[in-house]
Amino acid sequence: MVLHEVLVVGSGFGGSVAALRLAEKGYRVTVVEAGRRWRPEDFATSPWQAHRLLWAPWLGWRGIARLRVRRRLTALTGIGVGGGSLVYAGVHYRPDATVFRAPGWDPALDWEGELTPQFALAERMLGTTPVPRQAAGDAALRRAADALGVPGGVQATRVGIHFGPPGRAVPDPFFDGRGPDRAGCSECGRCTLGCRVGAKNSLDHNYLHLAERAGADIRPLTEVRTLRPQPDGTWRVHTRHGTGIARRHAVLSARQVVLAAGAWGTAELLHRSRPYLPKLSPALGTRTRTNREVFATVSAKGFDVGPGVAISSGLRPRPDLLVQLCRLGPGSQPAALLARTARLPWRDFGRRSAVLFAMEQGDSHLTSRYRLGRLTLHPGSPQPEPVRLATAEEVAHHYARHIGGRAALLWNTALGLPVTAHLLGGCPIGSAPATSVADLYHRVHGYPTLHITDASAVPGNLGVNPALTLTAMAERACAAWPAADHPDQRPAQGEPYQRVPLPTGEDTL
Repeated sequence: MVLHEVLVVGSGFGGSVAALRLAEKGYRVTVVEAGRRWRPEDFATSPWQAHRLLWAPWLGWRGIARLRVRRRLTALTGIGVGGGSLVYAGVHYRPDATVFRAPGWDPALDWEGELTPQFALAERMLGTTPVPRQAAGDAALRRAADALGVPGGVQATRVGIHFGPPGRAVPDPFFDGRGPDRAGCSECGRCTLGCRVGAKNSLDHNYLHLAERAGADIRPLTEVRTLRPQPDGTWRVHTRHGTGIARRHAVLSARQVVLAAGAWGTAELLHRSRPYLPKLSPALGTRTRTNREVFATVSAKGFDVGPGVAISSGLRPRPDLLVQLCRLGPGSQPAALLARTARLPWRDFGRRSAVLFAMEQGDSHLTSRYRLGRLTLHPGSPQPEPVRLATAEEVAHHYARHIGGRAALLWNTALGLPVTAHLLGGCPIGSAPATSVADLYHRVHGYPTLHITDASAVPGNLGVNPALTLTAMAERACAAWPAADHPDQRPAQGEPYQRVPLPTGEDTL
């Protein structure tokens, strides 16, 4: 059996960073990803192409999004080589400094100080830039902000999108020619369907592309089922490859394993592997959370949201609340099914509707358990995950008034079911094994060769789109690793936290 030096499970923001940075440090890295590999031309041309959007292998669908519905939450997560970056809107926010002082963030670590250089590195790697152009939908949001007296008004979002010549390929503009050719944004608004132009800086265009150049091996359509530590310190990783009845089972052996299957996938994998991991923390599953997200649509017959990226502007009606303007793009008629009352001709819904997407800081959370072969969610805090936020609805009603239309909540509101596209936590990091799953270097307590670098490790609510934070946290975790065949400067597990000198990122891609 081949012994893999480092096996990375998942290729989203945490896994892609690990793949590149550990390959650069001289490790032989293998990445296994449950989803398929995508080219820009493979993505859906409209929401009607469910087989290219949704992951339902029992139907033969191998899309970029996995929808999981449970009693207390519906979660949308990405799947495929590139993970959540395939389906995200490309928005990059740094959380407010107050976030890192909230419950859950271990005070032994200076989060803001240690993450600041990693945020800068993540922004450079992901090509973060302000949205350069605004349209009618953004102007309506500005009028609503003025009417509400919002401090600071409306700001253009910062996104990882290439705004070069629309639709025309040019040599790599980000990594001195080491990246793939890129085309400029066509402002179709369909970023979350997968970018057919190739303008969105999804991870296959940066971290994963460079990781493969550095020698990393990426294996799509390979799902990890269980982890089993061996007496010699290595890991047996039980996998199945392919989909449907053609699945093949295989066991991989690895010296070190990095878990980056997302907040749902990593927690589920550890729950499933618990019989083989007796030292695993009882905190597994705790502090699972959303970003306290709510959605409302605003539609009008005489309104056109205009061209642009999926999320182009936002405002803060309160310091702890972010409301963003989202556009669906033309041809988004199926999205009308999500709104309780759109009152528009079916064919006009995408063009004449805006979605206001709100995220609120707060300490509500859930606890996941594993029962009868599936992950279940249970209350973890007195405060529930929201389905309505009064201030966000006020913004939506002002927006509707300025475009002469009406605001509509989504169907999940009537059902009392929270929805998230930003699932976090479940394997929080911290100093104490009783209250955290991994230590502050992202090593699983009791298993120092097992690491977690994805959204499951986030110990608290962010209140903003999480992609940039996930990338920065993974950069910090991987920067602390020793180079291959070099001594480890990190203290042994159980010893007090000490800051390991980290690269500033100035000499890093």
